[in-house]
Amino acid sequence: MKTTTLPDQIDLCSFPFQNEGKWHNATIFFFTNNTYTIYQYEDHYDISKEEADDYCDEHERRIKEYDQYVLDTGTDPLRNYYVDRTETKSSVAFVEFGRYIGCDKKGFSVLNVEWESKTYENLTELPSHVYDYLYLKRDDARYIMEGITSVEMLEQECTDITNNSFKCTIEYEVDRPSDIIASELRAITRNQ
Repeated sequence: MKTTTLPDQIDLCSFPFQNEGKWHNATIFFFTNNTYTIYQYEDHYDISKEEADDYCDEHERRIKEYDQYVLDTGTDPLRNYYVDRTETKSSVAFVEFGRYIGCDKKGFSVLNVEWESKTYENLTELPSHVYDYLYLKRDDARYIMEGITSVEMLEQECTDITNNSFKCTIEYEVDRPSDIIASELRAITRNQ
């Protein structure tokens, strides 16, 4: 398979545009071999110098049109504006575990997990970030903390460790409320 190398390029202008009710970004490029392209839909399309000039002449209008859309709707489908869309939370998990023949090779068996005031005995119902943090894996009839084969391994990140339980603080990302994101987006576009 032959790899095509594009010549040196200059980004002339970028702008959002709407097609069939959906927003997209586009960028006009000039290449040092005197060709022009529009980059949209994740691909380059050849255009003439005149088309490139027309696009660049109207790019500010298109940006203002998108700003108005963001201001009106409080949404930024292109994620052109920086606002935190998630935030970090943390909660304490209380884990009860057990030993079984072979746990020194595979990992402790997890009997249940208390997370945010709910006790999970069916570990498939755990939120995925808790499941992943505990390295849970199905092993025949039990769930194990894969690779966690000694209490000493828990001491780095866990507290209140006993022979069959421990606590750990788990940080995880959650979506910020959409009304707060909308308010921040409107504040940005109002000042444009």
